[in-house]
Amino acid sequence: MRLKNSQETAKYRNELLLEQNFIDPIIQQKITKGSEVLDHAHFGSQRCRAVLAREVNSFEGKVANAYTRYMTHLTDKPLSEILRNLADYLEMDNSLKPIHHTALTKDVKAFSRLSSAEQCAVLDSFGISAGSNNKARALQIRPLIRDGRYKR
Repeated sequence: MRLKNSQETAKYRNELLLEQNFIDPIIQQKITKGSEVLDHAHFGSQRCRAVLAREVNSFEGKVANAYTRYMTHLTDKPLSEILRNLADYLEMDNSLKPIHHTALTKDVKAFSRLSSAEQCAVLDSFGISAGSNNKARALQIRPLIRDGRYKR
């Protein structure tokens, strides 16, 4: 079957939305009124898939485009397989692996966002007389973070 015009498409979208109980199949949350779009495969068959929230549809399109742009020259595996592998990769337990060196800057910034009293209390707990301003205290905490003695 082929949808012939926008009216048929809207009718089909509304029927599908009811079948889906107004739930977006990707984020598993209710689709808000006015954000529902009929998604379809942009490559290959052009067949309709499901009703998605507009933002989710945009996200799906960006992921598919990124795969085409950055991955297809590296592998012939389909996007779905790459995404399953990516999900497994993101869920790996890395708790015993070292912290990347660039995290030091983020951790110092997080310390700098503490109130002056909180910063002084942290430094005092290490027996360090706190500097007179935020910049001085950030310099004092840096070696403690780097050495793993202070963890936020």
